[in-house]
Amino acid sequence: MNDALVDGFTHHHRTLDEGFEKAKKWAQDGELRQAIQALRDFREAIERHMGAEEQRLFPAYESRHGQDNPLTAILRKGHRDLRGFFDEIEETLEAGDQDEATSLMGTVEQILHHHDEKEEQEFYPAVAPLIEDAPAVLSALGG
Repeated sequence: MNDALVDGFTHHHRTLDEGFEKAKKWAQDGELRQAIQALRDFREAIERHMGAEEQRLFPAYESRHGQDNPLTAILRKGHRDLRGFFDEIEETLEAGDQDEATSLMGTVEQILHHHDEKEEQEFYPAVAPLIEDAPAVLSALGG
């Protein structure tokens, strides 16, 4: 198995969690401008992460397991749903609705946790042997 790929994506999940937690903390403290900026920084990083999965990992997995397999279908849906939540959080922060933003962020935190768990326990170990250029894929995650 390609442990570097599994470890790299799992580590990036933890980095993303820290970025989201930073945005949530700013929102909880009523520092909405800082929360918006932290959320935007997080979104930039998570888009690189989801993009690497969608452009490199999902196709590799689907080439072996079929385009219509349930695992990548649910992960793709999770990405779409998360993007919608991120939009909604940013809108509530921009509108100055601290309570709604922090409530949404709590919900998204739980969704992210479950999504990450599915990727780390099922998807990454299954796709890792199919990836020949793990360093190139991991470099797409950025800093």
